[in-house]
Amino acid sequence: MSLYVSRPSSQVSRFYDYIEHFTQTRFWQLKLSLVLFGFVLLTTYPNYLDILIDPAPRTTFSYFFDKVASPLSPVTGVQEITHGAKIAFRLTVPLLAKLMNIGFTATGKDLVLVFLLQSLLLFPFLLMLIRLLNRYMDSVSTVLLVGACASTYIAKAFFWDYHCWFDGYAYFFLLGGMFFRPRWLVFTSLLLACWTDERAVIALGGIYLFHCLRERDFELSSFKELLPQRPLFHTSAIVLLVGITYVLGRWSLGYFYGLNTPAGENVGVSLSLMPFQIKHRLIGLLFTFEGLWIVFALAILVLREQRNRFLSNMFLLGMFLHALVAYSVYDISRSLAYAFPLVIIAAILFSKYYAHNKKQIMMLVMLSCVLIPTHYVVYYIVQIPWTLLSFEEFSLIFKHF
Repeated sequence: MSLYVSRPSSQVSRFYDYIEHFTQTRFWQLKLSLVLFGFVLLTTYPNYLDILIDPAPRTTFSYFFDKVASPLSPVTGVQEITHGAKIAFRLTVPLLAKLMNIGFTATGKDLVLVFLLQSLLLFPFLLMLIRLLNRYMDSVSTVLLVGACASTYIAKAFFWDYHCWFDGYAYFFLLGGMFFRPRWLVFTSLLLACWTDERAVIALGGIYLFHCLRERDFELSSFKELLPQRPLFHTSAIVLLVGITYVLGRWSLGYFYGLNTPAGENVGVSLSLMPFQIKHRLIGLLFTFEGLWIVFALAILVLREQRNRFLSNMFLLGMFLHALVAYSVYDISRSLAYAFPLVIIAAILFSKYYAHNKKQIMMLVMLSCVLIPTHYVVYYIVQIPWTLLSFEEFSLIFKHF
């Protein structure tokens, strides 16, 4: 495969040299995580702070406080079309809040603490992402790709959360399932992700594919190779165990405690929503991953060039399933972002099989992510404001104290 990229200018070459020098310093991964954490903080208005000026947070977020107080009780008192009606099986964060005694007084400050913890998780998330990618990619490409991720909704979700979505928690646990090597940690992390949001169960497919590839030195060309050869030792088998455990656990909770999640077009969870969503919200595909789509597309092209149609088709099928779920509900961005494990695998495969102009391509990916404003696409399109431009919102919060 040939992909022409013009020769970098001397200024760009010096920039690559600077990154190369930076990655040879002590604790560069920690330092980069801290810098990118600060970047996301400065470019993402933490809208959960608005809870502090809510006159009745106990009423507004009654569904969450009730879930904290009684995690195994069915959700009541909310309309089925709302987010609150769909949290019956989303137990990880309510149980965490209960363990921390958050929600005992049911105040806005209580709830903000849960969101603050989610925001702080972005730092170890970035650190894990850097170290995971750097296992398989050169340091310069790693820096540029993680910088790109920090400029998309994947990172912004750790701050942009007002309605108790808690996708940041789920993203953190999903990445942990890719990063950790001890099998018990992989199992625990992925199971916590599944009990945070059902979309994480769909993401298990991408993580299973990642471990199958890792166990075979990223060589996979047939369906037979997708099956764990040593179930007691391979991490890929642990991912399957997580899925089985979650399904059995969910069935048990539904049977013994009457928990259920409403579904149907009238509550915003149905395949019948797809025609309208695709017609009016197709831009949600672009805004979710922005420039990271370049990496995904090039990985497909590289696999096709390698005549590995099986793996390229697996990638396309995985992304199609995530898009199917995303366009069968209202909140497109946060749903499709659960496909980020596929993007990570695509970057690794692209780096492995394509040796030319990698740095220039990763620079293009990062710049496109930085320059495209981050949007959240739900039933309408919302541009996530930069914190630096949110003085008016912050002034209202400061007046509250």
